[in-house]
Amino acid sequence: MPYKVEEGAIELAKYRAKMAVREVARPAVNRSHKVQWRWVSAMAVAAVVVVGIIGFVRYYDDVFRSMSPMEELIAEMKSASDEIIYDLSVDSGYYLEEENQL
Repeated sequence: MPYKVEEGAIELAKYRAKMAVREVARPAVNRSHKVQWRWVSAMAVAAVVVVGIIGFVRYYDDVFRSMSPMEELIAEMKSASDEIIYDLSVDSGYYLEEENQL
């Protein structure tokens, strides 16, 4: 024989050829997982961008929009309990009487 072939080289070549044929026969399975991961990652990135935009808008409104004193009072009154509102109304009536006496 003019070529020197090592022991088991033919079996290894047969095995590699069989694995190559299996790889070519089922390309959709391997590629579908890659496509699924691409879609999942694209959707995750889109969700992060949407949440980031919403968070930025809320942060921008809270930080950079100045509220007038009346708007601040209305916001505080909406979150205040009934007892506090009652105390404020009684106090305002008391102080109005004082102002009228001066």
